[in-house]
Amino acid sequence: MIQTNTYTKDKRKPIREIYNSFEKPNEKKWNKKIIYLQKTEINKEKIELPILAFETKRKGKALWLIAGIHGEEPAGPNAISENIPFLNKLAKKIPIILMPLCNPSGYARNWRYPYSRNFKKGKRVISVGDSEHFLLNSSGKSRRKKPLCEESKRITEYVLEKIKSYPPVLVLDFHEDKSQTKSYIYSQGILGSEDPIAKEIVKMLKKMGLNPKESGKTIFNQDIQGGIVSNVKDGSIDEFLASKKIIIHGKITKKPNAKSVVVIETNTMKNPIKKRIKTHSEILKRAEKFFKMAEKIKEI
Repeated sequence: MIQTNTYTKDKRKPIREIYNSFEKPNEKKWNKKIIYLQKTEINKEKIELPILAFETKRKGKALWLIAGIHGEEPAGPNAISENIPFLNKLAKKIPIILMPLCNPSGYARNWRYPYSRNFKKGKRVISVGDSEHFLLNSSGKSRRKKPLCEESKRITEYVLEKIKSYPPVLVLDFHEDKSQTKSYIYSQGILGSEDPIAKEIVKMLKKMGLNPKESGKTIFNQDIQGGIVSNVKDGSIDEFLASKKIIIHGKITKKPNAKSVVVIETNTMKNPIKKRIKTHSEILKRAEKFFKMAEKIKEI
């Protein structure tokens, strides 16, 4: 049992409460996997925090749900935590891979990365979702010789294993952005900015009062048009799931690529967490509708 029960200033659920909710997926419908055990220290308490994945026992073309890649982006994991009964019902209808909290150490410390805040100046950023060791560069080689960190290694290996029996059709990855005053999304799938699911989610953000950004740039200098950033090579797990080809041990390999990959980036500035969690929950509750839309997208 995780004992740490500290609320942060942003009122996210404490890590113990999050893990307690992850005990509620129906065992008749789901298998639970431990991808990796993160070792960390919080309030002088040394703990191990498992990165969990849940797989429906029903296999086949699947919906993939991902959250908590970055620790200071709590709305996605909180929304999933609050909607386990809904996901249990959805598991009867659609094969699902659920990765609800990919960086629990970061989440518990309200810190973007898996390592301590007390890192040395100049240390490169380390995202647990980095997938560049499997992604191709312009020369047809891997962008990175080895995984960026152990979490990245374990998470991408898990994804590589599961795309065979749960080929992704739709991926929803729940993120946030504290650098922007308006929200936006990434669309990494086949249709890019023309993806009807991406457009529908932008409309939802507008309806929920999170003001999609119509134009401009992300903090990474990526173009935003109509609330959408499309088909960027950012080395993320989302690009990995959208890619038709990857590289394994120096060999280029075809893989099942998701038809639609949407990354939700709700802006945290001036938006309370309750509002952001509700927005993520509403998007999650439309997953079945979006999945059916994704199935109709034609391969290019």
